[in-house]
Amino acid sequence: TVPIDEFILNLIIISVLVTILRWFYIRYGNSISNRQKFANNFLPLAMGTVLIIMVVKSSIALSLGLVGALSIVRFRAAIKEPEELVYLFIVIGLGLAGGANQPILAIVAFFLILGILFLNKIFITIIFK
Repeated sequence: TVPIDEFILNLIIISVLVTILRWFYIRYGNSISNRQKFANNFLPLAMGTVLIIMVVKSSIALSLGLVGALSIVRFRAAIKEPEELVYLFIVIGLGLAGGANQPILAIVAFFLILGILFLNKIFITIIFK
């Protein structure tokens, strides 16, 4: 069984982090596609990941069933730019950390990653302009 207070706390923490990531991506992303429309998928993806990990983390049978189900279902959205894929991996990583009841790890890793991305953006702007 999953303690409901733990589940809700993880959902809230991951929601806040993903909302900050959404803002960061819209503001600082380099993608030429519609960043706002793409970033709207961050929250449902993270929440779904938290839910799935919370359910399967206590059962090897459920996790094997999930692997089988995921081998059938493909993510059909065309990823036009690698940057989009990078942000999706960050969102999934946050969801995994929330589902595994590691909110402190999620917070620390999130702010380190965001800081590195921001510094990289500044560095590239200075060097190539």
